[in-house]
Amino acid sequence: MFSGKSKWIWCKNAPKEDDYAEFVSQFKAKEGEKVVLKISCDSVYNVYLNGSLVAYYGCSDFPWYKMFDEIDITRFCKRENDLRIVVWHFGTDSSTYIKGDAGVIFEVMQGEELLSFSSPSTLSRLMSEYKNGYKKIITQQLGYSFLYDATALKSGYSESITVDKTYDLHKRQIPQNVLSDRLEIKIMRKGNSTLIDMGREVSGFLDLDFESEKEQKILIAYGEHIADGGVRRIIGTRDFSVEYVAKAGRNVYLNALRRIAGRYLEIFSDEEIKINYIGIRPSVYPVTVKEKDFGDGLIKRIYDTSVATLRLCMHEHYEDCPWREQALYAMDSRNQMLCGYEAFEETEFQRHNILLISKSLRSDGLLSLTAPCGVDHPIPFFSLCFILQSSEYIEKTKDFSILTDIGPVIEKIFEAFERQTDDNGLIASFPYPCWNFYEWAEDSHNDYQITRKATDPYQKSYDLILNCMYVYVAALYGKIFKKDIDTTNRKEAIKRAFFRGGTFRLSDRSEKSSQLGNSLAILIGLGDEALAKKVASCEGMIPATLSMKVFIYDALLSFGGEYADFVIDDIKATYSKMLSCGATSFWETELGEADFDGAGSLCHGWSAIPILYLRSIK
Repeated sequence: MFSGKSKWIWCKNAPKEDDYAEFVSQFKAKEGEKVVLKISCDSVYNVYLNGSLVAYYGCSDFPWYKMFDEIDITRFCKRENDLRIVVWHFGTDSSTYIKGDAGVIFEVMQGEELLSFSSPSTLSRLMSEYKNGYKKIITQQLGYSFLYDATALKSGYSESITVDKTYDLHKRQIPQNVLSDRLEIKIMRKGNSTLIDMGREVSGFLDLDFESEKEQKILIAYGEHIADGGVRRIIGTRDFSVEYVAKAGRNVYLNALRRIAGRYLEIFSDEEIKINYIGIRPSVYPVTVKEKDFGDGLIKRIYDTSVATLRLCMHEHYEDCPWREQALYAMDSRNQMLCGYEAFEETEFQRHNILLISKSLRSDGLLSLTAPCGVDHPIPFFSLCFILQSSEYIEKTKDFSILTDIGPVIEKIFEAFERQTDDNGLIASFPYPCWNFYEWAEDSHNDYQITRKATDPYQKSYDLILNCMYVYVAALYGKIFKKDIDTTNRKEAIKRAFFRGGTFRLSDRSEKSSQLGNSLAILIGLGDEALAKKVASCEGMIPATLSMKVFIYDALLSFGGEYADFVIDDIKATYSKMLSCGATSFWETELGEADFDGAGSLCHGWSAIPILYLRSIK
């Protein structure tokens, strides 16, 4: 923990949205002895020691649950040291951040000796190099872009002010990300712009080294494809670009505050620049990869690309996609956790994410859409997924101690679904502000509910997927708490309400059936081999999307090894199509970039599930 001497501080300028502040300190250290930095902030920090970037992180936490990082900086220390900390304060709610007050708190320790700490006497400044208050949105989920001006006169320092942030700080129990070496790039001239191809999907930080004959603004667009001949920068209200004002001469700049992702950069400038290097420096969460030889070239490519996809979506927490959102969802992360158990040696990342998600519990007993999340449309189905992923974590690791933190959360979630149960034994769809989403498939996404208002009439319905999922996790809930949960009547109610002509329909408002819904029915014991054959053929059913293949495969494999070849063949057929299109990571949906009106992601964590089945079956 902290010593008690350090204070939350900010520069004297009144904090506003989208501001950058710098804090400096000097300290002496003994040679050869360990030196540790402890730091927390709102919202993102970079730490420079003697001119070197030694730490960077996004403080993805909650205003009511703040975390700090403890970083060994010994190898960067000298006898006399210059410490510089840059903090970017967002100040605006998004799907990855909850609005908080600007501030930073830090300490540098050597043994029991406090070498440096944040206080009102710490010199600081509002950074004139960045365009403060710019508030240029990349996406609603991701938040702000940036503009850096290399020609700006550096603002002066003054003493800091304390800010009213009283928290019990909790140590983050995962390691820092690692900044990898530069990738090889291919430079292609294109009319009034220059395209940079990094050869594969990459997630990290903008790294510039170029020469300009004059001062000029450079706009850098980034993306995962060049299907339109260039980077698709503007998609609806989204703007995938950052800006840099170049000075005359050589410009060298690394932004380790805003993580971006893609395979391509497109550089726009008034006057041509000489590029020494422009690319995205990979930022990687450190794991030990379990190697696997399949003796099959295609299977190996699918497996390795799945692992690459998974790693691209791991930073301060799991992300759905590194390009468009970088958000932690319970359902998405459940897939990612399952794959991580098979692909990597470590399991502390799964634990960290489960704890982080648990802190997003709402007063109504549901989890927020993402964790953290300042723009909230809770998905009830995902709250059930949290019980599922928690149970799987405990089963895999035997770490029952986590129940001290998440046990009460699981119970409150379960109670919320009990309250939503009607006299007919079924759970009704949830009213505003909930989003009754299941997957991006026909009649299963209900995306109109995102924009509904509290005053809109509530149209009650009963959905097969939600009711089956509740029964599925009820058994896991009972196992966790050693309770006997009888779901016999619920299963009978599900069969009465949804079973028609040999398959289960999606809801009481639809006669359509889906692979996902019928697979969940099988998993709770309501389907026989005849239904399994229909699920496998998908005849007359809405096909499952990539995110939900895990339930399809599990349902079929519940009949033993009979469907093992089917699962492997389906994985080959599905994922080889992406590889044949040049994919270096696996897509959000099978439509790729064309989905979601041109905003489909070509790297999505939930699509890494081949890892799970290729390791267990092959």
